[in-house]
Amino acid sequence: MEESKDKVVEKLLEEISAVKTVLDDFSRAVFGVFGEIRASISELQNTLNGVRQAISGLSASLTKTDEILNGVKRVEELLASRAKEAITAERAAVHVQPPPLTEGAITVRSFGVRVSPAFSQVVEALERNRPAEDVARALEEARDQLQSRVHGPIFYEIS
Repeated sequence: MEESKDKVVEKLLEEISAVKTVLDDFSRAVFGVFGEIRASISELQNTLNGVRQAISGLSASLTKTDEILNGVKRVEELLASRAKEAITAERAAVHVQPPPLTEGAITVRSFGVRVSPAFSQVVEALERNRPAEDVARALEEARDQLQSRVHGPIFYEIS
């Protein structure tokens, strides 16, 4: 009988040892899951902080954009009032009759308008009442000069 008691005790000890091993494995798994949960929470907090910073940056950008838009509106209003003044002044100005044009010549008058250097020969030819062929040649040179600055061809027609 003692032997059978010893076997039962031995069997119980083996079962207890197996249960302990299972519980140890379970506790390690639970701690691992909690560690992953902590890491996920930390990552979420970092992401949330990044979102808060982005929102703060967007708010500052919106404020700056509002300031810029208000400035643009003020410039538009100023330009509109200046345009009205210029139109009124032009209507009040005495109109000077231009000299008659000769056949085959084109004339131009400068009113303080700044043009691209590519058109300097064209403007010169027009101001000096050169023949149309000279003006056309100057236009072709200006076109070639402008095309060399731009990638790809520029197509236009002069009539």
